[in-house]
Amino acid sequence: MKCVGIIAEYNPFHNGHAYHIDEAKRASGADAAVVVMSGSFVQRGEPACMNKFVRRRDAVLGGADMVIELPDLLSCACAERFALGGIRLLSSTGIVDSIAFGSESGDMTAITSAAEAELSGDALKELISKGYSYPKAVSLFLAAKGIDPPGPNDLLGLEYVRAVKSIAPQLNTIAVKRIGSDHSSEMLEGMFASAGAVRKAWIKGRFDEIRPFIPGYEYEAISSGSVLPAVPDKLSSPVLYALRSLGKDGIRALPEVSEGLENPIYEAALRSSDLNELLEAVKTKRYTMARLKRIMMSALLGSTEELQKRAASEPDGLYIRVLGVRAEKASELLSMLCAKASLPVIAAAKDVSQLSGTAKEVFEHACRAQRILPLACPERRGASADFPEQIIVS
Repeated sequence: MKCVGIIAEYNPFHNGHAYHIDEAKRASGADAAVVVMSGSFVQRGEPACMNKFVRRRDAVLGGADMVIELPDLLSCACAERFALGGIRLLSSTGIVDSIAFGSESGDMTAITSAAEAELSGDALKELISKGYSYPKAVSLFLAAKGIDPPGPNDLLGLEYVRAVKSIAPQLNTIAVKRIGSDHSSEMLEGMFASAGAVRKAWIKGRFDEIRPFIPGYEYEAISSGSVLPAVPDKLSSPVLYALRSLGKDGIRALPEVSEGLENPIYEAALRSSDLNELLEAVKTKRYTMARLKRIMMSALLGSTEELQKRAASEPDGLYIRVLGVRAEKASELLSMLCAKASLPVIAAAKDVSQLSGTAKEVFEHACRAQRILPLACPERRGASADFPEQIIVS
């Protein structure tokens, strides 16, 4: 069975994601799509809108054949480490020979050229010193070299290509051109809407507006209230508690904290009454809102720069946690995975005993994130079990 790999968040899963899976299979000639999906917290520095077991079900029903978890240490990380984690997991399955990612341009040649540009040196440092965020500085840096500035998906694609070249050169890379609304658009219009637009409407209870943009089975769950959206604002008190408890030294140890950023964060944490007030107090041109949000979530989850760096760089620092697999392909895919994987495969609670060192720490961190996620839900609820149900989805 030929497999194509996809790195995604499905926050939530929508029709554009189903299109991407279909195109990934078509372009690669694959029989199955293996998806590495963010865990309980996502790259934009927020709790996932639904828990990972609901999202993996929606993904499998929408066309994915196997869903593997990207642990929260790396799913709630900068683009470089997010990409490194996803590529390392896909490569370590031993059953994936290509990856396909969404792209504004769909131009693999241009993305590769951008990825091969040396993103360092005085010119880039000067742009950052002027107060530009890293993504903006990279866009300006590439434009100065005659390379079209990348959009959000292309910028992440650039990191995938760099990660493939570094740790998995055997993988082929495919850019699937994005169609429909812009990645950051909050408008529900056109053929496909962005996940952000769907989330915003869902939180406000505008179910009929999102109905054309998500699968019917997902609409039924959302509109009936059987699945409720996680709301970042609900984590205000836990985040403020974490930051005030850590103090400046603890904040300094968090991922992405540098250049004395711990000082304004700690001072703002003492003065602020909620998460939005805190973010507004710390926000500057230099630091993207996503980076600041990730720092806040890192404080909440107990992430550290040291552990995140080990998770991203150590060849055996991760594991393959199977969240879900399509029933009709389960036997073949799981047999292939167990026979060829170069990392421990975790499909049931008994498999956790295989883990040690960094991988065990990363797994325990992911379980902690899963238990914290319900605190962001609008109705009080307990934490779900670490292994609450069967991995086979039919």
